[in-house]
Amino acid sequence: MNIVRANPEQLFEYGPFTVRRQRPGAALSPLLSVDLMSLKVDARIPMQQHQNEEVFTYLWRGSMQHQDSNGERTQLSAKRVMVVNAGDGVQYEESVPLYDAELLQAVIRPSQPGGEAMTQVLERDLGIMTNGWTELAGPEESDAPLELRQDVYIYDTLLARNHTLDVPSLPGFVAYLTVLEGIVCVGDQRLRRGDALSGLDTRVEIVSERDANLVCFLVKPDNFV
Repeated sequence: MNIVRANPEQLFEYGPFTVRRQRPGAALSPLLSVDLMSLKVDARIPMQQHQNEEVFTYLWRGSMQHQDSNGERTQLSAKRVMVVNAGDGVQYEESVPLYDAELLQAVIRPSQPGGEAMTQVLERDLGIMTNGWTELAGPEESDAPLELRQDVYIYDTLLARNHTLDVPSLPGFVAYLTVLEGIVCVGDQRLRRGDALSGLDTRVEIVSERDANLVCFLVKPDNFV
C-alpha cells in the first residue's frame, strides 16, 4: 500500500486555474495522470488536439462546458460524467461560464492506438450515490455505462461520516483511490483532500471521518500476466 500525499509543490495556480497533478507511476502505467482542478468562472482551456488517449472528466461541484471543433456543446456537472476516446484525433475546448467548478480529469493510455474518436456522457439524475460505489466506466467488453479502450474500471461514492466501505477489487487489478474532499481512514492512515492511495490488490476497508467524495480506479498493470 502506497500513500501519495497532497504536496504544495504539485499545485499549479494561475489566474482562475488551480491544478494538482497526481502521477500514479509505472506500476499503474495505463493510468497516466490524475488532475484535481478548481476552476473559477470564466476559466477557459483553449481548443486543442487530443490523440490516442482516454480522457475521463468528473465534476463533484459546479459545472463546466465542453465544446468540440464542430461547435457541439455539452454541459458537465455531478450529474453528467464524460469520457472522450480520442482515437485518431479530436479537438475540443473546456470553459466555466456559469459556476466555479471542482473536477477530476484523468488521462488513460488506450490498449491500442488509433480508432474512431468518440465522446460519451453518463447522465444520472440523482448525482453521486451515498455510501456505495457506482461503476462509471470500464473496458469495452464490460457492462459499465462509459466505455474505455483499456483494462480500467472507474467508480465513485460519497461516503458519509462514520460510514465504512470496502475499496473495489477485481482479480488481476490494482486500485488507485483518490480523495476529492473530506477525510477517510484506511488502516492507520488518514487521507485528506488531494491524497491518494495505490497498490491495493485485495479488499481494504475505508472509514469516513468526515463526509468524503472518493473516486477509485481499478487498473490492470501492463506487466500483469
